[in-house]
Amino acid sequence: MSTKRVMTSTAAAAALALCGWAGLARAQGPGGDAAGAPPGGHEWGRGFGPGGGHLAEALGLSDDQKTQLQAMRAKQRETLKPLMDAVRSAHDAYEKTLEADSPDATTVGQAAISLHAAEKKLRAAHQAAFDEMKSILTPEQQTKLEQMRERGPRRGPGGPGF
Repeated sequence: MSTKRVMTSTAAAAALALCGWAGLARAQGPGGDAAGAPPGGHEWGRGFGPGGGHLAEALGLSDDQKTQLQAMRAKQRETLKPLMDAVRSAHDAYEKTLEADSPDATTVGQAAISLHAAEKKLRAAHQAAFDEMKSILTPEQQTKLEQMRERGPRRGPGGPGF
């Protein structure tokens, strides 16, 4: 298999992995940005938005919990945005190295390493945000959330979510 094909496959796998993160990064209400949420592929915005939602219902969140989570989300959005921007930038640089007429393996490898490092930082920040959000849940809600996370997001009418 050619180096370019291996690197393209690696990029595709990384992009798919990021899709799961991006799904959970939809920690927003209508019109918000996607930079403030934890990992796991779930739409916090649907659960904690102004109108409640699937996740809020599934976990049985109180109004106080929803308010706390919305405040956390706003703070986390500021922390996660630069990390998401760094991943996008590293991904663009990586793609640019692959699209060269004659990609240099060393340059492609360095770009892949930079992308991986940026993704790793973002994953750690998402996990910290997720853990912070979980901290206001009851033990029963935490268990239910972990079970939902393991199952992954469901797809169907109404879009992604639980």
